[in-house]
This record gives sequence, structure tokens and C-alpha cells, in this order.
Amino acid sequence: MTECHAGVLRGIYIAAERGAPMTAADAITAIAGEGLDGDRYAAGTGTFSKRAALTPGARALSLIDAADIARCNERLGLHLYAKALRRNLFIEGLDLLARRGQRLAIGPVVVRLSGRCAPCGLLSRTVGADMRRGLYRGGGMRGVIETGGRICVGQAVICLG
Repeated sequence: MTECHAGVLRGIYIAAERGAPMTAADAITAIAGEGLDGDRYAAGTGTFSKRAALTPGARALSLIDAADIARCNERLGLHLYAKALRRNLFIEGLDLLARRGQRLAIGPVVVRLSGRCAPCGLLSRTVGADMRRGLYRGGGMRGVIETGGRICVGQAVICLG
């Protein structure tokens, strides 16, 4: 497998509990199999924490790319930023949907993209717009944290295949 530089981590966002506002972080610890330190899903208190995941650990992390956000804004005529979309990691320069099932490295952290992160009713209520339409065939990806460690905004995102 050949590694390739695929993108840059542009934002890290967490919410301490279900429905709480997302807060930005410059750096954070990713905990293998659990989530981001301080985030609702790592604590098991996220909106979907009680639902069985098809892939163990798949609710640990959510990622969205800049192109998904741009398409959403164009469809809805809005100017939403990554934080408003309630995903943990904002990646620039990487088509996440095209990499489903692949592994990514962000510093020492290895994440396997496990499946699409479809927009939910909570997101539509929070933003005040039909996010199912805005993020149609997008919305980001869920990720399993295979190897934990510290990640920082500005780090390269490397495709591991």
C-alpha cells in the first residue's frame, strides 16, 4: 500500500454532552475504540450512543470534508461552518466518501472510515434548515479510532489505504 498526502485537519470540535454546543479545540487526545477525550460519544452520552453500531467503535468519531460543507451551503443558500454541522473533525483536501473503509493517519492516530454519517433531525433543528437536503449524499463519515494519540489542527491527513 502506498501512502499519499490527502488533506489537512482544519478543525476539531467536541460537545461534552448530548445536545450541548460544539466547542473548538486546537489539540485533543483520540482514545482508541472510544472517541475524543471530553466528547459526548467517548463518554457514551451522545444522541446515538445507545444504538448498536454495525461496526464496533463506529460512533467514536465523525469527520466531514470541506467539499461536503460547500455543497450543503450551495444547496441551502447558507454560510454554515464546520462547527455548526456537529462533526468532530473538519478535513480539507480529502473526499471522505470516496475513502469509505480506508484508514487515515493524523499524526500518531489511525482512523478507519467505517460508514456515512447521515444528517439527523437534531442537526436540522439546531441549524434551522433541512440538513437532509443540504447534506444529501454527504454529511461526512464515521470513524473507528484504531490507534489513539494526540492530534492537532494543521496536521496532515495521510491515506493509508
